[in-house]
Amino acid sequence: MNEKILKDYGWCQVIQRDNKFIIRYDAGGIAVKMVENEISKEEAEKALVDQLKAEEIVLVIQRKALGGSKK
Repeated sequence: MNEKILKDYGWCQVIQRDNKFIIRYDAGGIAVKMVENEISKEEAEKALVDQLKAEEIVLVIQRKALGGSKK
């Protein structure tokens, strides 16, 4: 497995693992709980722009997990 950290914001990392893009982030709470989700290349490119864009990607993922919409 070939893994490369493309960007590390501390609370969030954008990773390329082989041909897949992953966003790894702290899901919050008292203890650090790092969660990984596969994202598209377009989402990875957006998350690489800055920390706020990465946060938008994470929020969309969390809303989808709760059954919410993208907005």
